[in-house]
Amino acid sequence: MKTLFTIFFIVIGTLLFSQDTKEFYLKSGDRVSGMITGETDSTYTIETSFGAVTINKADIRPDEVLIYLNSGDKVKGVLILESTEGFKITSQFGELFIERNKVGRVEFINRPTEVSGETKRPGQDDSGRWYYGNEKLNDIYFDPTGYTLEENVLYFSGLSWGYGLTNKFQIMSKWGGYFFGDLNFRPKYMVFKKGNVKSEQAFSIGGHFHLRGFPNKYKLREVVETDIVWETGEEETHTRNDWIRVGEKCNLLEETFTDCEEEEKMWYEFFAAYTVSNLKKSGQGRINHTIGATVTSYSGYDTMPRAYYAVSADARKSLKLIFEVFWDPYWTSLLEFGEQKHVSDIDFDFGFIYAYNESFRIGIHFQRPLVAFYYKF
Repeated sequence: MKTLFTIFFIVIGTLLFSQDTKEFYLKSGDRVSGMITGETDSTYTIETSFGAVTINKADIRPDEVLIYLNSGDKVKGVLILESTEGFKITSQFGELFIERNKVGRVEFINRPTEVSGETKRPGQDDSGRWYYGNEKLNDIYFDPTGYTLEENVLYFSGLSWGYGLTNKFQIMSKWGGYFFGDLNFRPKYMVFKKGNVKSEQAFSIGGHFHLRGFPNKYKLREVVETDIVWETGEEETHTRNDWIRVGEKCNLLEETFTDCEEEEKMWYEFFAAYTVSNLKKSGQGRINHTIGATVTSYSGYDTMPRAYYAVSADARKSLKLIFEVFWDPYWTSLLEFGEQKHVSDIDFDFGFIYAYNESFRIGIHFQRPLVAFYYKF
């Protein structure tokens, strides 16, 4: 357990303190990144990997931005000044100053100018300046975040589908259960979303309702077995452990085989999730923190709680790194399945989500089912 907590703090530290450098895109096509160590009215002094350099502000290429306001309006223009108070832009309406607390989202339209003869290396991020990654996570794998699907967005994965009815309300369902008569739906409502580009908060509640089937919860059962010793004809009794899914009624048939009967019962769960999303110090991407809890109810069993904390960070505009720690007495990892024993109520997950294009996402993580993929369109 000490090793797991050590890994946890190392990962959290890596996600929080990585990539705190500032990138400058120049009119010449050059790109310089480093820590700002000094500033005058006309220059920046930057500590880079190849030493300290001075950049004239007049040589920095202006950013073209699209600003989405909380009111639903959007304005496009060239960014003149960005401060803690707001954004000053030149638009078709003239010079405008938009207060930061009125801004919901900012997208940088321009892309870096390619340098003639430049060879790109694998993993090189040429997406220019950006505040938001290509993917906003509505779930940390199977655990909700404070966000919902945007209005009119359709979600489809290998396990479920969903639709954003409004910017605050979505409904999802596990379509795999349809083949077994499990009509289910998972509504989620964003109670509030507040803040600005630098830092925002979102809180959502919801539930998952099933007409039949079983929750993804397990209990470790001790099985008593009796064997006949053929040499002596005497009976020999021993025990072994066996993971049984909540809701299943199982009878032992052989030493390694149990016959489980399915019960036709309705069951449900409720959840709540709170997410804080902060802009990185570098101004490139975000770090999101989510805490949440789920309560599952199945007839004949005690209420089954689960609590979790997750952090996700934009490593690149198309790549999110994710780490989660959760407490769930009814969760069974692949290790516990294999060894038929309970290790701990606390477990961890770590992985990534990659936005392959505008619609398709794919990822890998430590916990089952190991691979995640879905479409948004």
